[in-house]
Amino acid sequence: MMTTPHNPSFSALFPGQGSQYPGMSKVLLDQFPWVKEHFEEASDVIKTNLIKLCEEGPSEELQLTMNAQPAILVTSFSWFKVLQKNLGFRPAAAAGHSLGEYTALTAADALTLGQAVKLVRRRGELMQQAVPKGKGKMTAVIGLEDAIIGEICKAASQGSASQVVPANFNAPSQVVIAGHSEAVDRFTQLASDPAKPQWKARKLVALNVSAPFHCPLMTPTALTFVEDLEQVPWRDPKFPIVSNLDAKMRTTGSLTDVLRDQIDHPVLWTECVRTLDRHGMKQYIELGPSRVLTGLVKRIVEGATIHTIDSLEDFKKLETVFKGV
Repeated sequence: MMTTPHNPSFSALFPGQGSQYPGMSKVLLDQFPWVKEHFEEASDVIKTNLIKLCEEGPSEELQLTMNAQPAILVTSFSWFKVLQKNLGFRPAAAAGHSLGEYTALTAADALTLGQAVKLVRRRGELMQQAVPKGKGKMTAVIGLEDAIIGEICKAASQGSASQVVPANFNAPSQVVIAGHSEAVDRFTQLASDPAKPQWKARKLVALNVSAPFHCPLMTPTALTFVEDLEQVPWRDPKFPIVSNLDAKMRTTGSLTDVLRDQIDHPVLWTECVRTLDRHGMKQYIELGPSRVLTGLVKRIVEGATIHTIDSLEDFKKLETVFKGV
């Protein structure tokens, strides 16, 4: 095993829900069969065959929030363990997008894999059940500044019973909104109105999700889920983790309140990456399926060096990178 020193320029990034796809663990399990123990441990905890789900799907089953969250977590965590075992990788800091924050904390030993999988299965169940089907929506808004999106959300909302808010600040001019279906529809109309060119979005994309995440409709879920978070014996992470809630870098303390509030508050991903940049991160490694975060980081940090690990080819490239460290 190579022994790469703790390198102050490398950070680890872990993807969130939406990055899953059937077959996402095949290369991982074929090339590094010892990681099967992580999938088996996670499967035993939640009484679900995650190997079969990750390798074969079906897509409709894998897409369910209660399945997608543990499936992505164990896949991303296993790639982290591959880099750790084979290349001696230890990041200077890490961040994860929504669900990915739990993977980051697991990689940093703030909680065990079993604890993490149990939490995200419960989190996924509660989020999936939070809003009746058809009552909530999420839409990606491309090409508008954050402040303008906030203005349109206020104009489209009609009190707490019909509300839309920014949910994910993913990159400059790329924000996801969430809320009641009729409020999201009003936002779409306002952001498409040629009579209001200052509000016109370049692109609006309705997201295929089971519920409107990271908005006030999730508050009952957050209040219920806190009981599960309080049962976890948190440990200090072995490397700093940047929180979605406030983009602050944390190294100590219980994360119960932070992860509770993460559920019904927006994901400040743009600021999370900027925090890593301010702390001297020059190279980013996205661990897990689909490379979604790689595209976002490119838009946030000019000139950033970004690596991915979702294939054997990716692993060999990183092996070369680490040899040069």
